[in-house]
Amino acid sequence: MLTAFLGPEGSFTHQAAEQLVPQTSLLDPHDTLDSVLSALRGGAARYAVAAIDSAAGPIGETVAAVEEGWAQVLAEHSIEIRFDLYRRIVDEAPLIGVVGHEKALAQLAPYIDNKRLRTRAFASNTAGLAAIRTESDPGWGAVGPSGLARAYGLRVAERAIEAPAQLVTRFVLLQRRPD
Repeated sequence: MLTAFLGPEGSFTHQAAEQLVPQTSLLDPHDTLDSVLSALRGGAARYAVAAIDSAAGPIGETVAAVEEGWAQVLAEHSIEIRFDLYRRIVDEAPLIGVVGHEKALAQLAPYIDNKRLRTRAFASNTAGLAAIRTESDPGWGAVGPSGLARAYGLRVAERAIEAPAQLVTRFVLLQRRPD
């Protein structure tokens, strides 16, 4: 049996899935939350792990799945979110912008505003990390969970950029309700 989650390995949702998912289930990473929920709704996955609430507010798609009644919450797990800023190894230009998931960018608004940075949203923080690796314009960084520099061929430019704020995201294990 499969559990869909917003991947890839190392993402915040992957970290939550490791705590929530039954040991007999295989983790199935998806590129978007819509794809995760579609896999659950369509029966391709028995379970799904998704964020339902963050410091930037509720996650509309997950809340809708539960409120519409086709998905039920089996368990919850909260994670204290810490963001690192990643840059290309060869990029020493002054930071002009950051990429990441729209909720991450909202949670990091004080940091972004203070440094007067431009932003670009991606379907996930890890998609932003992959994109920044091949970014041709100097001065861009990506936000994401700690520990991913080697996996994406990047360097950590700053750690815990959300500080002093304490950010928490609540994740849920979902199962499709029987018809």
